[in-house]
Amino acid sequence: MRVKQRSWHFSRSSKNCLMLQVIAENEKGLLFKNKRDRKVINVDPKAVPGDNSTRTELQTEEYIQAVIYDHVTRRRA
Repeated sequence: MRVKQRSWHFSRSSKNCLMLQVIAENEKGLLFKNKRDRKVINVDPKAVPGDNSTRTELQTEEYIQAVIYDHVTRRRA
C-alpha cells in the first residue's frame, strides 16, 4: 500500500488512500487512521507506531531514509 509522500519540510501529507485517512492537523504530528479497524498509525520515529502496527527501517543507498509501516487488520467472521 503506497501513501502519498509526506513533505517533512512542511509537516503535511496531502492525500488519503483507499485504506488510510490522513490526519494532518494533530498535536502529535502526522497520523494515519486505518479505515477498516479505525486504529491510528503514528509515523513519528520517536513514538510507538500504534496497535497492530510495526515500523521497520530499511538500509538503502538510493534514499536517505526508507521506512515501512506494517499494519495488520483482522477480517470479521
